[in-house]
Amino acid sequence: MSTGKKIGIIVLSAVLVVLLLVAGYFIMQRIQIANAPDPAAFSQKYSEEIFEAVKTGEQPEVLVEKDVSDLGAMQIEKMPETEDGKLLYDYCLSGIEYRLEGETVRDGANAQQKISLSFPTLDGISEGMNSEINAGLAEVVAGAARAQDVYTEDNNFKPEIVENLYSELLNSRLNTEEKQEKSTEFTMLLKYSKDEWKIVNKDEVRAGFLSWADGVDFDAEAEKIKAEATSELTYIPVALKIDEKALRGPLPDQNKFMVTTDPAEIVAVLETEEAKNLIGDKKLLWSPDVESIPGREMYCYLDETILVICWQQVEAKAVGTYSEVIVADGSQLRRRIAGDAYEDFNHTTTTEFAKDSNAVLTMGGDFYHHARNCGIIVYNREVKRFDPSTCDTCYITADGDMLFSYRNQFSTLEEAQAFVDENDILFSLAFGPVLIDDYKDVTPDNYPWGEINDHYARSGLGMFEDHHYLGLNINCQKPDYYYLVTLRDLADAMVRAGCRKAYTLDGGQTATTVFNQTLINPVQFGWEKPISDVIYFATAVPNE
Repeated sequence: MSTGKKIGIIVLSAVLVVLLLVAGYFIMQRIQIANAPDPAAFSQKYSEEIFEAVKTGEQPEVLVEKDVSDLGAMQIEKMPETEDGKLLYDYCLSGIEYRLEGETVRDGANAQQKISLSFPTLDGISEGMNSEINAGLAEVVAGAARAQDVYTEDNNFKPEIVENLYSELLNSRLNTEEKQEKSTEFTMLLKYSKDEWKIVNKDEVRAGFLSWADGVDFDAEAEKIKAEATSELTYIPVALKIDEKALRGPLPDQNKFMVTTDPAEIVAVLETEEAKNLIGDKKLLWSPDVESIPGREMYCYLDETILVICWQQVEAKAVGTYSEVIVADGSQLRRRIAGDAYEDFNHTTTTEFAKDSNAVLTMGGDFYHHARNCGIIVYNREVKRFDPSTCDTCYITADGDMLFSYRNQFSTLEEAQAFVDENDILFSLAFGPVLIDDYKDVTPDNYPWGEINDHYARSGLGMFEDHHYLGLNINCQKPDYYYLVTLRDLADAMVRAGCRKAYTLDGGQTATTVFNQTLINPVQFGWEKPISDVIYFATAVPNE
């Protein structure tokens, strides 16, 4: 055999061997692939471990074992640093869920598995929080003993109060079961190689499992939510009250009393935030342009719960002493009876009443007498005397409203008591008549009490709107204002003032006005006589 033929046979044999080896390899590969473990089990185990890594931030064990540690720990790129940021992070992290969609699809040595990831979002977390924060602040204010417990000196809520409310609300919202969620889908690609399944697109899978935090700066989101929740906080005056059974109010701050002849000084008081918060949208009767009697002093007191302005102007040629009062709460309009018991009949002066009651402003009352047949007496919410035919009665409610009953309006004591109970009435004034009712002048031409058509000093209590009152005495004074007036003159003055309601108090020497502890109006006959009762206005700011 020639050398050439031998070489050809050798080459051919070698080729056949190679072909057989290659064929054997592919046959073995096909056998191995055919006998490869189910990729669904691998994708399930891989997903479980990588999801656990998302939760813990630790390196997935399966990746370490398969030498793909370059995938890195399953943490987001920017971990939160603030407490609220961490709270939002934990909120989103705790709500993540994943699901393998359908079966793992296999094509020989390749396989793929669709995965869906659902997770909470921060959308809508701040919606409505501002109104809830304000509602919470209103509750805090309602329970406060005084304004400085809630507000800073510039009338902003104390930061720690807002912070506590916000934290409670944020935690409450994050713990609710009603979460807004988003979802995303991605595909895990697998390849069987060297007797094992491996992840082909590990970076895409990592990104898919971390998509819940894609682009989210949790610290910035926490700051944004807080800003939206706390940006518009409504100032609410602290609703300070005086116990209805207290015999006296808290001591007023003597540094807040003002006596002046310069209207600009009162204007300066009214321009303070404290005054604006108390006055609100109420329109004052007093103004710097009021035609006061020349040279007469004006009086003013302001704290967070009460504003009193007193001045004198000519009324029916006599001295009209006006006292305008705004209070924060109806409990600040009070009644005091000498002896502090219904059946007592002691007497003391208005000035002494004022001193013992810690009053800011005090006026003579109805010259109470428990044995006198005059109207309906309510004392400590109970009808003590029922004589409905003799006079009109004025009732003061717990909220400081003035209600009236007219002669013969009630037929029985039980009917009157039901009226008292239904309207939350604390006490009554029995003198009258009613002068103004719902802006209507109802002053009668004749009345059994007070000699209304004769000339005496007169006194009345009026009301403009809720917690806004007018006290008015009209007294004579020598030499320029030595005139006495009829009840019609008093009614006309209160109608001109714009009162919504007005009622007559006892006049004559009982027509007295005491500011702080000083009688400020001229008194008929020139001296202050002892009387049986007063009405007074007190601060509600508690003493230290």
